[in-house]
Parts: sequence; C-alpha cells; structure tokens
Amino acid sequence: MWFAHGRIVLLAAVLWAFASIRVEAVCDHHDYDNVAPDVVIRDGDTIYRDIRTNQTHRYEYSNYNVTTMNQPDQYRKLIINLEPCRGIVYLFVRKTRMCWPNPYSCIALPDPTDPTKQSYRRPSECTWTHFMSEIDGSRDGTPTFFEVPLTSTQYFISVFATENSAYTLTLLADIGAFPRPGENGRISARQLRELQVQLSWEDAFYVPTGITRTKQYWVFSAMLLDHNDNRTNMAVFLRPNKIMNTVCGLKNNTDQQYDIVPAAMCNNGICNATIDGVITKKKYVFNIYVESDRGFKMAYAGLIMKTEWEVVRQATTDKTLKVVGAVSGSVLGMVVVIYFMMLKLYG
Repeated sequence: MWFAHGRIVLLAAVLWAFASIRVEAVCDHHDYDNVAPDVVIRDGDTIYRDIRTNQTHRYEYSNYNVTTMNQPDQYRKLIINLEPCRGIVYLFVRKTRMCWPNPYSCIALPDPTDPTKQSYRRPSECTWTHFMSEIDGSRDGTPTFFEVPLTSTQYFISVFATENSAYTLTLLADIGAFPRPGENGRISARQLRELQVQLSWEDAFYVPTGITRTKQYWVFSAMLLDHNDNRTNMAVFLRPNKIMNTVCGLKNNTDQQYDIVPAAMCNNGICNATIDGVITKKKYVFNIYVESDRGFKMAYAGLIMKTEWEVVRQATTDKTLKVVGAVSGSVLGMVVVIYFMMLKLYG
C-alpha cells in the first residue's frame, strides 16, 4: 500500500515538473528583462503603479466566490478598468490558463539607437490574449474599460506601456458596487452671471441596483494654456501627458478639487456645481468624478470651455464630427465643447 502510494506521489511530481518545464518553454516572455514579476490582484482592489517605456506588468486574478458565480448571467460579470494617469498603457487579458498575454508578440516600439529596426503594431498577432485595448494608436491616452462575462475563475493580465507612464488597475466582480456616470458622462454648462458658470450632470447609476449608492461628486477645474494645451485627437481628453478624464489623471493635473458635492444635494437626478472666478478670454477644462459608498470612483467625460469661439466641433461618435453653431452671451460669450465618454464595453 505504501509503495503504491509512493509511486502515485512520484508520478504526480514528475507530471507537475513536466508541466512547469513546458509552461516555461512556451511562456519564455515571462523571463524578459522588461517584464515584471507577477502580482496577485484581489477582487475590489485598485492598484496604482508607475511603469517604464516598453515594460510589462503582470497580474493574476482569481475568483472562487460561489455566491458570485451563482448570480444570473446578466450580473455574473467582471469589471476590468485600466485608467492611465499619464502616458500610454495597454491592457491584455487571458482567461483560465497561463501564459500571461505577450505584448511583444504584436508590438515593437521604435528604437532610437537603431533606426533600421522595424517597429510595428499587429493586433491580430498578440499571443495568449483573449481581449485587449486598441493598440493601433487611435486611442492612446484613453482608459480601457471591460465588463465581461465571469466565465472563468482565473484571469491573467498584462499592462504594457509605450512610454514612461502611470496607471491604476481595478478588478471587480461585484459590479453593482461600481458607479456608472449618467448620460454617458456628459457634462453641460451655462453662464449664471459675469465670471460665474454652473456645471450640470446626471446622477450616476448602478447595475444591479441595491448594492450601494452614490456618496459624493468631486469637481475639478483647471485653466488651460492656449499655446500648448490642445487635444492630440478626438478620442483623447486632453492628451497622454495631461489626462483629464480619469480619476488619477484629474488628481495629477490639478492642485486639488474645486468642490465636493454630496449626492444628497442632487435633485430629480440632476446635480449642479457653481464655478466662480472664470477669467475672460481663457480656456478651461472642467470635470467631475463620482464616488460610491463602497469607495469606487469613475470620471465623467469632461468639457472644455473657451470664450469667443465662432465654430465648435463636437464629437458625436468615434469617427464623425458635427459642427455646432456659436453661442454668445450679453456679458461673456462662452461656448462649451462636450466630449462624450469613449469607453468600449466588451462582453
């Protein structure tokens, strides 16, 4: 009996060693110098990290919660939210089994020391990847938000940077605890009197309801410099080195919040905040983020306000633009550009 048991243990050890060798052989990118050791990220965690150019951070997420797995299909999901604080970062996710996704299989950055070296972005060639960010450059500097069916107990995540960057990563299976900005994150503004503007936005909501509720809204305001504070493209607000539509980006690019609006101050699903001291002939960016009682946060889309614009181009979809006529006031002519939140939901 003891001999048979010993043989079984020995066989199991041999098989485990063989499997480990095989994983190491096919996942050799784990050992690259610019690939960091893997980190376990737990459900509900938000991790902030700096990351260098061409570096990859690896995360492992597991969920064996029976209550979560027994939720109806429409609620048994996983939120994966990657928000750049500055710079350009991409998210790569693989379900169920190792290896970690390998960004280097489909991305080669330019090498300033070797101009002959070919650089490329080939999304279809990303190995060990089930879903990922847009890596073609069209959405550089934007957040990546996935809400996917929770069909696996394990997820292997790689975060890759094309330049020196910082980011936050959140994973949450209790999706009803995560706030969702109303009206796709749109914010509107109107002039109350000279040098005073009122911001308005729809209350955040939750799916499913009843898990938590909104605690408060953080309001941010920043004056922009006309000569260099311009958007790189219509998908980015404002640009990769000055991101104003993520929670950590707002914190990094403003001295402090302008105001905090308790959720109880909102009426009939509409919230307001008054901004004083707006200087004429200057350009401003305004945005807010919502915080739930559970401590999760999500930024709205933000808006830019500038005096004396004659024509404004407003983003309506990722690829189309609509010309909006100028708006002028008797005291202070102001035109608002409202940028809708551009998050792709993958299900």
